[in-house]
Amino acid sequence: MASEVTHNVVKFVGYGMVLAAIVAVVVWAEVLTREHRTSHPVESLEINISGGGTYRLADANSLEQWIREHGIYTDSMTLGELSIGELERTVLNHSAVASANAHVDYMGHAVLDVELREPMARLRIDGYDMYITEDGFLLSTVADRTAPVPVITGDYTPIFGPQYAGHASDVARDSIATLDRVIQELEDAKLPHYRSLDANDSALREALSESVSKGLFMSDAEYSVLVGDLERRKTAARENHTAQKRSIEAEIAMLTEQQQQARIKQRNVRSANADFEALIAFLKDVEHSTYWRDEVVQLMLTGGSSDAESYQSMEISFIPRRGRFVVDLGTATELDSKLSNLYRFYTNGLDKIGWDKYSNISLRYHGQVVCR
Repeated sequence: MASEVTHNVVKFVGYGMVLAAIVAVVVWAEVLTREHRTSHPVESLEINISGGGTYRLADANSLEQWIREHGIYTDSMTLGELSIGELERTVLNHSAVASANAHVDYMGHAVLDVELREPMARLRIDGYDMYITEDGFLLSTVADRTAPVPVITGDYTPIFGPQYAGHASDVARDSIATLDRVIQELEDAKLPHYRSLDANDSALREALSESVSKGLFMSDAEYSVLVGDLERRKTAARENHTAQKRSIEAEIAMLTEQQQQARIKQRNVRSANADFEALIAFLKDVEHSTYWRDEVVQLMLTGGSSDAESYQSMEISFIPRRGRFVVDLGTATELDSKLSNLYRFYTNGLDKIGWDKYSNISLRYHGQVVCR
């Protein structure tokens, strides 16, 4: 029995010693790894790029230069000094970069995987010069790189500013949310006025409920004076009530008008955003069609202002590669159908009668192709 107990004690002590040894090795390895990361230099930075299309707006050299310009010098840093998160955030600040993922191996080789955005068109209107991607992202142009995409010109007024970078839909969403808050704040501002209306009504009821009684020894003349004074006070109370009510209702009406203006602004923003989304869809159709990608050279936009009392719908026209005419598509509705009608007119009409016969081809009217 004693031998069995002794055997179990020895076994448990052995297990404990093994476990302690494992813990010691793990701690020792962690210490060595920490010391290694603190002192070991970053041996290299490898940048792998995907996406961006045929004409990329950035390459490994330009991104490495961008990283250095923003204060990260990997060639003079240790593994402990290099922050992977900061490296990724720095690269993501480059407008052409859609995503970035970095990691460093034990030997000190830093690897940065970058996906680039692919421009689909270039917006060049008064004060604006930026690229538009398929997902509606707006990115600034790059000084030494140009993507050969359709150029958008005209007197179109976007809902975003000339220095904006990001998704156009985010501008619309934030604007609508801000206007929602404004509308609610204006509604809250009405509450004290509604309470003032109630108080004004209460004051009138109180004034009108006042009465006088003829005293036992009061003469008819004296009583008549009291009645006359009471009637004058009630008349004054009615007049004051009317004046106060008009003033308070004018304040409420002013707040209501401001709410209405905010709702009009919201409606305009929604219309402007819908137009821009329709433009993106049209550009996608052009980009994904070999025929139209070669044919559409320049787009011209008009309208689009969301600040006016009534929204001016965006209208689209474009200059084709062939012919000497302008194609007028009208508003940003049924654009896929309009392109189909135009293609049929190209193949069944212009191919037969000649490409120089007309100066303008309009598809703004449903199911019609009007030439002049």
